[in-house]
Amino acid sequence: MSAPRPAVPPAARALRLPHRPPGAPRRPGAPRLAAAAGALVLAAACIERGYPLAGGGQVELRADVAGPLFAADTLDAAGRPVPPRQSPWRTEVSLKLTEANEPAYGAYVEVRVVPSEALALHPADGATGDGASCGVKDGAFRCTAGTQGYARLAAASEGDWSGEARLVVAWADRTEELPITVLPAGLPEDATNFALIAGGLGESDRVLATYLPLTCTIGPLPDDLGATWRPGAIRSREARVRASPPQNAPGVVEHAPVIIESLHSEAALALAPDCRERTTRLRVLLGPTGESPPFTLCFSDLGGEVTLAVSSGQKAIEPNPSLTVDPEPRLLRVRALRSVVTAGTPGDLFEVSAYNAERVRIAVPVDLAVGDDQVIALGEASVTLRGEDSEATVIQGVAVAPGTTALRVTPRLLASPECSSEPITVVPPEPEPEEEPEEEGSP
Repeated sequence: MSAPRPAVPPAARALRLPHRPPGAPRRPGAPRLAAAAGALVLAAACIERGYPLAGGGQVELRADVAGPLFAADTLDAAGRPVPPRQSPWRTEVSLKLTEANEPAYGAYVEVRVVPSEALALHPADGATGDGASCGVKDGAFRCTAGTQGYARLAAASEGDWSGEARLVVAWADRTEELPITVLPAGLPEDATNFALIAGGLGESDRVLATYLPLTCTIGPLPDDLGATWRPGAIRSREARVRASPPQNAPGVVEHAPVIIESLHSEAALALAPDCRERTTRLRVLLGPTGESPPFTLCFSDLGGEVTLAVSSGQKAIEPNPSLTVDPEPRLLRVRALRSVVTAGTPGDLFEVSAYNAERVRIAVPVDLAVGDDQVIALGEASVTLRGEDSEATVIQGVAVAPGTTALRVTPRLLASPECSSEPITVVPPEPEPEEEPEEEGSP
């Protein structure tokens, strides 16, 4: 069926000239009337094509993207999204306008978004070539149907707003709506296998002490034991986050932002392995395979039970990933409680304590030995030193035989550093006094 002709503007219909038979003389006013008619015909040609869709018309809406769109995660100073962005963040929408079941060529409708900050409307990419158009006209966004009754527009998320939006098409006294969901930037609820992967933790999720900064003393504590974050010697682990996309939307993980936060004062995050520039909150983007670039978990020498929070859009790793970071001992003090002991005497012989960078006593497992076990025999070969709010650990032993020896203390299963106490000298017991012989005749 041929397309209906565009409506003739009323001004052009009103200027139709009276019929003059062929050969009849032209009336004196005819040239002026012809000139006026020509001017109005040119004016009519400049009038924009289109008419408002009548109340009996119909509008059908269809979005090219069947699922939700994603809001912007980061905006610049001007409020514009910072690329790269998680897709899809825009969709094109087709409008089909009909009247009496026929394409409403030239009819137009107005389109708006509720709420207005949810989406921005734009003309669709590419020209249709059939007279269809969408754009701002007289302060409103208007779509005019082409020869087949179709028009296309684009709806885009250009801010960080998320929620349920509605695309509303209005004509005459009627409206038609298309719901569009805008999710926060990040993983949707149906993403799977969301996890934090950290290397070098082992099955126990434990970061061990290195004992490299450990020094020995037999005297009082120094006033300063050094920085808790030692430049160039910060313990760290390389980590990544990963996730699997929903089966029906394999591309949504790319550029999905993930936020990693340290919930412990002695743990931080960095992009470089040296942990020189640290933060408590880090943002990374997942790649096309659902895995982030590597980043670094950084730990101070104070250690502790470290907990991390990892979230992305509608997903969070639950329960929070956690790991134990052993404190890094800075000072091992080994003292002899007695300088001289009589052979055969058991008792408290040594006092041992380990301290962290804040001069706080900490629990450290250590191995114990004496230089000469023929002089002093210890009651135990290893012990875990008492920690904060406790007294020093006392080492008991037995003085076996005369001689001089010292206690040697090393971190458990390590050969160094070895800290020694002052020497203890074991002396033989004093001889018992001899009994005087009894005189004869004495009672």
